Formats: sequence, structure tokens, C-alpha cells
Amino acid sequence: MSPDPIKSLNTALISIDLVAFQLSTKNSLRVLVHQLPENNYPQLPAGRIEPEFDHCLEDTAKRQLSRLTSEPATYFEQVVTIGDNQRDSRGWSLTVVYYVLMRPGNEQSLKAGAAWVDVVNGQPAMTLAYDHNQLVMEALDRLKNKIQYSALPVYLLPAEFTLADIQNVFTVILDKAPPMRSIRNRFLNCDLLEDTGKKRYGSNRPATLYQTKRQSETWLFDRLYLTTKV
Repeated sequence: MSPDPIKSLNTALISIDLVAFQLSTKNSLRVLVHQLPENNYPQLPAGRIEPEFDHCLEDTAKRQLSRLTSEPATYFEQVVTIGDNQRDSRGWSLTVVYYVLMRPGNEQSLKAGAAWVDVVNGQPAMTLAYDHNQLVMEALDRLKNKIQYSALPVYLLPAEFTLADIQNVFTVILDKAPPMRSIRNRFLNCDLLEDTGKKRYGSNRPATLYQTKRQSETWLFDRLYLTTKV
């Protein structure tokens, strides 16, 4: 006799796991984690779907993120759905993994137990609980891929930014960056950005500060590096 499908479903731990990326003030990529008293290692933001609060998976993702930081995310995207009876010691586990992009923020936005961990050589600089190191690597691979043909760099920047800031995002994520000519052609010619009328002053000539004109996740371009494999 086959098992009751409802009872079988209820035996699985179903969760949403978030890989939230942010650029640090030192121009490095970092990922949001938190420490639970019962775990020896920090873990990614994760939690179960609550039907009374969540109308969709992204609602669950936003709610889990809000438990660790008061800063809202600028972008959510599903990366992968994985599940088996090995990844969690409590039993059969299934998770929908999102990567999340956030603007640079201050440490005061973090809630108790939350912390940012640097990403070094493609993975967290410390061991995370469960298979969360692998989840970070999966999400980073997706980000490296999509950043080359979309407007995603602007989601990792402050509300106002320069073209050089966009170029820097490529450098941080890919360890290389397209020439400024390509940045200008891609982000200005598509009418994605608007001039704020402000300048950033430094040792060089004043740089124009831009902001996005509209939701930019719909902007897709030709791939920057056709030979890139991630």
C-alpha cells in the first residue's frame, strides 16, 4: 500500500534559504548569516513557509530576511530547489534557494545574532551549518553568470552612483571589468539611468551621479564575456 501523500509531505522539512549578497565598504563581496544557540556554525537566513503570512515564496524570503536586518533587499531571484534525506540531520529536507541583492548598509541595520561574512575565492570565509557553503557557491555562480547580461550591478549600489561604481561591481564579482566605454554604452544608451544633477568630487574630474529610472531587472543585454564559464 502506498503511503498517504499528505503524511509523506508533512514528514519533509520545507524551507526557503537566502543567500543575501552585499558589497562592503572595502569593496569585497559578503554574505549575510546568523548564529543560532543550538548550532556550532552560523547559517544562512532560512525558515519555513507560513501560509497565514506568505502568499508566495518571495513573501517567505522577505520575511526571513527581515528577521536579520531592517534593510530591504533590492532584488530576489530563485537559484535552485534541492532536497534529500542527507542535508539535514533532522530528516528529509527540501529547500528553495534565493539569492538576494542588497544596497551597502550600515551595521546598525543588523539584528541580534546577524553578521556579514566575506566571500573569499568564491565561498564564505568560514564554515557554515548544513550545506550552506555549497548554497552560497551555487548562488554566486548564478550571479556571476547573470551579471554579465543584465542590469543587476545597480542593485548592489547605493541609490545614487557613478558609472565607475558600476564598473567596480563587475571587478568585485568577476575579478575583471569591461572598459568604461562598454559600461557607458550599456547603461546609458538603453535609457536605464537618469542624471541626478549631482556630482561626486574627488582627486579626479567630478563624476556624474546617476539613479535608476525604472525597475531594471527587465533589462537584458548581449553577454559581456562570451568565454566566461562559471
